[in-house]
Amino acid sequence: RRPTIWINDAWAADEILVKRSNIYNSRPHMLMFGELMNGQDNLIHKYTYTNEQRERFRVLRKITHHGVGIQQVQQYREFQDDENKVVVYDLLKTPELFASHFERYAASVVSIVGFGRRISNSQDTLITEVIAQMQHAAHLAVVAKDWPRIIETFPWLVKLPRSIAPWLRNVKQSSKTKFGRDAFFYALAEEAQDAPDENYAKFLFREAPQHKLSSGEVSSLVSNLFGAGADTSSSTLITAVMAMRAFPETLKPAWDELDRVVGHSRSPTLDDELSYVRAFAKEVFRWRSVAVVGGKPHAPTQDDYWNGYYIPKGTWIQGNVWAIHHNEREFPDPDRFNPRRFLDTEDRRPFPGERGYMTFGWGRRSCAGQALAEQGTHLSVARLLWAYRVEPAVDEKTGKEIPVDIWSYTNGSNWRPQPFKVKFAPRSEGIKKTILREGEEALMRLAKYDRQAKYMLDSKK
Repeated sequence: RRPTIWINDAWAADEILVKRSNIYNSRPHMLMFGELMNGQDNLIHKYTYTNEQRERFRVLRKITHHGVGIQQVQQYREFQDDENKVVVYDLLKTPELFASHFERYAASVVSIVGFGRRISNSQDTLITEVIAQMQHAAHLAVVAKDWPRIIETFPWLVKLPRSIAPWLRNVKQSSKTKFGRDAFFYALAEEAQDAPDENYAKFLFREAPQHKLSSGEVSSLVSNLFGAGADTSSSTLITAVMAMRAFPETLKPAWDELDRVVGHSRSPTLDDELSYVRAFAKEVFRWRSVAVVGGKPHAPTQDDYWNGYYIPKGTWIQGNVWAIHHNEREFPDPDRFNPRRFLDTEDRRPFPGERGYMTFGWGRRSCAGQALAEQGTHLSVARLLWAYRVEPAVDEKTGKEIPVDIWSYTNGSNWRPQPFKVKFAPRSEGIKKTILREGEEALMRLAKYDRQAKYMLDSKK
């Protein structure tokens, strides 16, 4: 296949993938993700080389924006806010399960958006099965990490006899899993038609005849919500907790701002002017972006030249988010967590775009769920900082503090911290009372979304 070009510079990424996005908005031909696993039903993997492909991509992207576009996510603030209050409430009862609480919260918000039903516990199928599938897909996307991804690197391997090619059995198994997941999500979308309130699945079923949406496209559109907003958002929040524990010097400015603007009798909202707290959330996105290599590769739909380099049509173009976010020119001392990079201080450096980070990709292939993810992360980081002191956990046997390793992360194109221990201590008795009151009130308001799914992923394999 054609070589891969890695973009390790923010300005080059902006010029090629954003300013020339009309050219660089396709995917390279991919056997595993684009063809063998029927990936052309999925907007994420869709090619845009022909007029027909471009038009289909445009239709599916527009339909996606109806679910998670900038304007649409404003309508989700109320239940997202309540689910967020429940997370802070749950941390009072079982703080050691903070990762599970974040997973439940992120998945529940997306489930209400998609199906009109919330997820009340971490054993729900959408958490135990679907997030595992998302993490498995990210694992497969690591070059030479597993057989399916090796096939992308050496496509001739797919032609070998099955008797001497164990990787083909892995592809077959991954395809079965993929189709099982498609049937599972389509069944959930069907079930969501009976939900009392409007949801994204209802919208898709109404739009299906007009746009001739296949069952695979409907399933992919709803499952993409979880890829964009569940596993990635919970991973981001776990990283935020790691940063709070590993860089305690960054917390006092946040507490001072929150005490001044919010106080202890209510929790912060998205309407509060909290410049430092917002900078803290932005630094989380920068410091440890979940999509460490910028997601799936781009590809130009025609031959192009850039800075004297010839880039053939269909070349793999991979934005390296890690390298971009750890370039000392834009981010001095890049491994240090420093929210002041995103304030008007001497720590700020020029960077393309308004946000100051490239966590969500570029151009027409940027993450469609960016607005929902940012809205949820800003709210969650503000509430965690307001509610708790994240302190060192103590080893019961030795009495010593348990260190946190900021480099201990999983492998994969999407990564998250390996399990670690911390202690959550309410910042005051007044805040603790507020957490309890607001959590109980939020649960009462969310009760209307309490329903159980009838379908299990295993039954659809």
